[in-house]
Amino acid sequence: MNKTILHHTITAFAAISSVLAVTVHACLWDRDTLAAEAKGLPGITEIITGRFDRFPPLYYEMRLERVSGQLVYELDNLDLYDDAGVACDRLGRSDEAIGWMGRKFEAMDRLEAEGLDVGEHRYRYLANLGTFYIHRWLKSGADRGEMGDVERSRELIAAAIELNPDAHFGREQYQLMAIESLLLIGSNRPEMTSFLGVISPEARKITNYPNGILKDEGYLDAVEGISGLIELGSAWKSSQIHQALELALGDEGHGVLSMLAHLRVHELRAEKYALDSSNPQPTSLKDSVFSNFIDQYDLVSLHDGFYTEARAEADQWVVSRNQYVLERLEQGLHPDTHSEFWGAWKETSAPPKLPDRSIWPVVFTLAGTIAVFLLAVVLFVFIVRKIVKLARRVFTA
Repeated sequence: MNKTILHHTITAFAAISSVLAVTVHACLWDRDTLAAEAKGLPGITEIITGRFDRFPPLYYEMRLERVSGQLVYELDNLDLYDDAGVACDRLGRSDEAIGWMGRKFEAMDRLEAEGLDVGEHRYRYLANLGTFYIHRWLKSGADRGEMGDVERSRELIAAAIELNPDAHFGREQYQLMAIESLLLIGSNRPEMTSFLGVISPEARKITNYPNGILKDEGYLDAVEGISGLIELGSAWKSSQIHQALELALGDEGHGVLSMLAHLRVHELRAEKYALDSSNPQPTSLKDSVFSNFIDQYDLVSLHDGFYTEARAEADQWVVSRNQYVLERLEQGLHPDTHSEFWGAWKETSAPPKLPDRSIWPVVFTLAGTIAVFLLAVVLFVFIVRKIVKLARRVFTA
């Protein structure tokens, strides 16, 4: 990535990073992350509408209690330090989370001194610790006069990326941009919207999709990386991250999915989750820098139909899912220790199907209509000729 592109990209995230308490939800590494990456992310539609696991606090409290006990006797089990740290972070206990990473660092040093390979744990240590520092700063009030935790977070996440640039569905580079932009707040920089910062001033004026600009600039994993921040990084209530996803999807030509992300942005801003004064509350569903693109579709119908139905179904799914989880947690069961934990889970509903807004159904329908019309004309001509021929025979008889 050349310095000009990086400069613009980081600046672009100033709009994102200003939404302090809900935006910089960084990458975490624990057994849930590994399980999610093993099976792949949910579909983009599910991520936008919120149909993915968001576990209750008891889930993490039980995990923390268990792994804390294990670590009394399993000091060399490096995975357990990640589980403990992430559990504390999920519970809002940032100092304890940072403390667990300190203990992991000591364990890694001890193992390496004994000639053992700690594998990717150096990377996981850096990624988790960097995340815990930025979360601590946010949870402590995001004091711009005290940016030490932000600077430390930036250093750690950058080091993690250097060790393993392809981890976490590629989303850590986007996390790093958001963190870096926190350090640029207050500078005299032009206002930009999300990923528009990676392109030239001329290209930023273009309001029609798709542009393919992100791909040209080397951001091949933008959709996957940003959606990972939402599903695995807890940015579910960040309007700016969803706006970044909207733009990335549109830039790739995924029109309807981009519109869904736009509807989620609108929903979050209406709920006051967008705290950035440079991003005012929308006055209508079509209040977007890409209004020309959106006007190509019936956005209101998509909102009133599929989106509203899908969001309601997703919320109900999460409620049912967590009711199931809590019932078993209260019985002393946990997915970490009971392989049959999910055995009785049955889907309580099914998500609605996304309407097909591609051009091909329209083409096929139009072609079919024309074909039927032509067939009708041919049949009409055939019948008329038969009638005329029969009439001639009658009159000449």
